[in-house]
Amino acid sequence: MLIGTWNVNSIKIRREQVEKFLSEKNLYILGIQETKVRTEEFPGFSFKKLGYEVYHQGGKGRNGVALLSKTKAEEIIAGFKGLKEEDFPDAKERIIGIKISLKNLKELWIFSVYIPNGSPVSSDYYFYKLQFLWNFREFLEVNFSKDTPLIIMGDFNVAPEEIDVYDPEILRENICFTERERKVFKALLDFGLIDALRLKYPDKKGIFTWWDYQFFAFNKNQGMRLDHILITEPLADKLKDIWVEKTPRGWKKPSDHAPVLAEFKF
Repeated sequence: MLIGTWNVNSIKIRREQVEKFLSEKNLYILGIQETKVRTEEFPGFSFKKLGYEVYHQGGKGRNGVALLSKTKAEEIIAGFKGLKEEDFPDAKERIIGIKISLKNLKELWIFSVYIPNGSPVSSDYYFYKLQFLWNFREFLEVNFSKDTPLIIMGDFNVAPEEIDVYDPEILRENICFTERERKVFKALLDFGLIDALRLKYPDKKGIFTWWDYQFFAFNKNQGMRLDHILITEPLADKLKDIWVEKTPRGWKKPSDHAPVLAEFKF
């Protein structure tokens, strides 16, 4: 089963790119972030005609997360279910999850997540991001256990380790690579989540998912690994491979993010 995650940076601009990608790769499930449309404005018809069930939560021209699935959801979660959400008014635009069942797996939860960027460092946006990540950890503790088959994928806006950025000295304490962000991300993993890419490629350098539009960053591979697929232990031995699909980043008018794909054997 092939799944993927992709911050498309506007579904209106890149709807056709997503259609092309789905057709070429025959994904079973795709998580999408930064759709930048209201819930009712998402072009679900484009993906339903390709055989996908469509689940989307949007905002007012910003944020927005979606899941496209070949299997119909048995249950849907948006936002921080089970927690007070007054302090996180955009949570439902940033977190969407579905429960599905497969032939050999009765329960599988899959999430598409878009964590706030938090720029600039030390601003209110930055501290909101840190608290959002802590709240996400609490949300997992309230609703799931480390033994629940979970796939949490999306744009986390955190590069966890030094090998996840092209130059740690230049980027140190820049947004998405500050010590505080990395520590909170580690705390999220400590719930019982595994960074799927590092499970397969623990020491491999130069694997990035985001490149600035400026300075020919993509051509120079001067990027950061901000998009992740996190899994719980019950799925670790089901993971066959995981990789960054860089081709769409080289298309005309691309997103600044590339898709991350993972293949599981269920």
